[in-house]
Amino acid sequence: MKKDINRKKRPFDKTIVLFFMVLFFIAVTIGIASQLKIYGQYKQEAEEILVQIQEEQEKNAEYLREKEYYNSDDYIEKVARQQLGLVMPNEILYVNNAKN
Repeated sequence: MKKDINRKKRPFDKTIVLFFMVLFFIAVTIGIASQLKIYGQYKQEAEEILVQIQEEQEKNAEYLREKEYYNSDDYIEKVARQQLGLVMPNEILYVNNAKN
């Protein structure tokens, strides 16, 4: 009689093992899918950050060009003429006192 009991348990054991294997594969699939979703989000964020870095580098280059201009003799001369009313040596300044 013991042989009959063991034979009856085997199909039941196989069903349980198969059930847990299916559950395991479903859990692994869900885990992989969620990780792929997170990876996609991080990849998109990384692309957005790279675009922001490029924009900031362009702004920085523009600021450096402006800094060079503001430190140039041309800019200093322009400010001296317009705001301070200065003239270069050997230049003649004409002042028009006529009111229009």
